[in-house]
Amino acid sequence: MNKLEKCGYWLMLSDYDIGTIDTLIKGGRWVYVAYLCQQAVERQLKGMYVYFIETEPPKTHNVNFLFSKITGSEAFRTQADQEKFEQRKNDCEDFLMDVMFYYMSDYPFSYKNIATRFVDSKLANELHQKTLLNVAWLRSFLPEIEIPKIPS
Repeated sequence: MNKLEKCGYWLMLSDYDIGTIDTLIKGGRWVYVAYLCQQAVERQLKGMYVYFIETEPPKTHNVNFLFSKITGSEAFRTQADQEKFEQRKNDCEDFLMDVMFYYMSDYPFSYKNIATRFVDSKLANELHQKTLLNVAWLRSFLPEIEIPKIPS
């Protein structure tokens, strides 16, 4: 696979997560809405990582790390509209810090923290809207990429 195909794969997964969020909202599964918001952003960033850095993304869930690697790369600095980037950079970084909190770990040290991971409908819907906004903004720095369809 070339970098466009790999990027398209990650964007497909991000889109699938976003579609799943709509279903979870209808079912009132707020914790999972928050979790999939983080996953959708992570996968968007991993697609961008493949595109701009031209290597496999690291096996990390740290969206802030991915964002800084991508936006600090020479390819991003020369190919992306820097004025457009600077206008929303800080807002996106703030969102990434917030959404990182909702990555759910199944490791024992997270047992004590599970109660703080529960969110209500207001917070879940706010995260969803911010996810849609930020994924669209991040995607605007990529060229038109063919996104494969997930077989039904």
